[in-house]
Amino acid sequence: MDGRSPERGSSRGQDGDLTPQPRKTRRELRAEREAAERARTGEQPQHPGTGPQQQFPSQTGEQQIRPRTGPVPRHHTGPTPQVPPGSVGAGGGDAHSGTGWTGAQGGTGGMPRSADQGGLGGLGDRVRTGPPGRRQPRPWDEPEPGDGSGSGPHQTGPQQTPRPWDDPAPAPRQQAPRPWDEPEPDAPRRPKRPGRGPLEERVPLNPTTPFVGVPVGRDDPQAGDGVGRGGADRRPSLAQAAMSTTGMPPREASRRDRPNRLHPGPEDEDYDADEYDDEADDEPDPHQPVDRRRRRRTGLWLTFVALLLALWSATMFVDSASPLLTVPSGLLPLVTIFALPVIAIGVGGKHFVSTGIATVAALLPWAMVAGYASSREAPAGNISSVRVMTVDGNKGSADAGSIAGAAADYSADVVIVTGLTTTLAHDLTVAGLDRDTPPVYVHADGDTTQGIGVWSRLTVSGMAEVEGFTEPTASGVLEAGEARVGLTITQMPGSTLLPGKGWRSDLDRLATQEVEGAETGSLLVGDLKLSPWQPAFRALEKAGWEDAADVAGKGLRPTWPSWSPLPVTPADHLMVDDGVGVSSAATVNIAGSSHRALVTSLDVPTG
Repeated sequence: MDGRSPERGSSRGQDGDLTPQPRKTRRELRAEREAAERARTGEQPQHPGTGPQQQFPSQTGEQQIRPRTGPVPRHHTGPTPQVPPGSVGAGGGDAHSGTGWTGAQGGTGGMPRSADQGGLGGLGDRVRTGPPGRRQPRPWDEPEPGDGSGSGPHQTGPQQTPRPWDDPAPAPRQQAPRPWDEPEPDAPRRPKRPGRGPLEERVPLNPTTPFVGVPVGRDDPQAGDGVGRGGADRRPSLAQAAMSTTGMPPREASRRDRPNRLHPGPEDEDYDADEYDDEADDEPDPHQPVDRRRRRRTGLWLTFVALLLALWSATMFVDSASPLLTVPSGLLPLVTIFALPVIAIGVGGKHFVSTGIATVAALLPWAMVAGYASSREAPAGNISSVRVMTVDGNKGSADAGSIAGAAADYSADVVIVTGLTTTLAHDLTVAGLDRDTPPVYVHADGDTTQGIGVWSRLTVSGMAEVEGFTEPTASGVLEAGEARVGLTITQMPGSTLLPGKGWRSDLDRLATQEVEGAETGSLLVGDLKLSPWQPAFRALEKAGWEDAADVAGKGLRPTWPSWSPLPVTPADHLMVDDGVGVSSAATVNIAGSSHRALVTSLDVPTG
């Protein structure tokens, strides 16, 4: 044997013929086995068009199958065979067309063989008969062949008994929905940690419960239609927020939730969203987390500004005539104004470092002038009151009528004018200043703009110019009864915040200035261009001079700038030594002058 299955056949013939035989296909082998089984059981096959139960696709409503069209098989050389009805038997065929059915294939159940064996050689080329005018059914549209008795494919017989496996499969019974087959509901979106996300996630619109930022789902029937009480702006109740975030029923209200009972909630009948939403926006939320990155940036900026303010305050300890130090030291009261916002923001944001630095910077300037709040005891013995008014003529720009009017209003005994010009001196005479206080000393020659003039109803003797100063300076003795008080009138070079050359050396010489003939005390009057926070001023205090406002104990008396509702720098001074007391000090606005006039009441002991 050649090892091949006898059922599949071999290339050799039955009698040892070496002529190659065609191999059977699996469909042919299955058809032979089924034909043999029907022959054994005696069943008769049912074929289309042979029984009373025959129905065609047009009768059953099924879609008709169009007959096969296409090229003729390659082994067929003649025209397409036409097989008359009833001419096909067991193993019969058309001799002209070469079409037939082999008996070896079980009669009607056989498959077409090749043209050499009386067949078409193709499954799709089988020609079947049927009712006239209808499509010829194809083999794969038919039931399986009959019993293999050699009858043709159109052999009629009894109707085939239905078999269990031939019954159509019943329609699948619809299964009841199971819980795990249902789609899971959309879980509510939980609030994210505040950071660099959208603003609505960092700052919720209506923070009313501890579960801040938990929105009500749009599918929730209680969410409403977005208008009025049921709108999209409704705040979720505590129960809804608890179920949204934890999936558990709400617990009993704790102390943290009790403040929310002060206002009705969305579930209450008297709830008005427009009324309570505005209140909720104004109330701070203690449960809202803080953006740490933003808080850190705010703290750094506050610390930087506080350090700048501290450096500004520290300029009071540096003794220098440089504008980089004299300007900030002359404007130290402004440090407190700029430090207040820093302190407020630092306290609100709990930035304790920047708050502490800003507080020290704001309080340090006032600590240096704390003595201005306490007065010094008046001299013992008989006291004679002398009222002195000192005015800065602003290089002749001051209004003479305003000066004369202020002197008359305050009943000044002595009027001292610095920055005097010849024109201003003439105008003062015309304004009537000399009627109550006759002129005693006037130094204004030619084009000078820094002259000195003294008008007094008291006797002033020995007035003369003092040599060695940058700007004109004069001294003399003021007689008040039996008291003889030394008087020195001066003015410093430069401007108020930008002193000129020789400013510091002139101040050092004034610290040791003595007036010949003075027995009771001494006065130092003029535009010193000096503030109490500068080291040069403290040098004068160490030399024995005291500011009249400090001795009076009524606080600072700033004189510059006069156009400001609140002058900043006390640039004009009247300083006394221990022999003279001060009862009051005030400032008066003079038209045309950038400095306010200083009016001081002195207590001079007469013996």
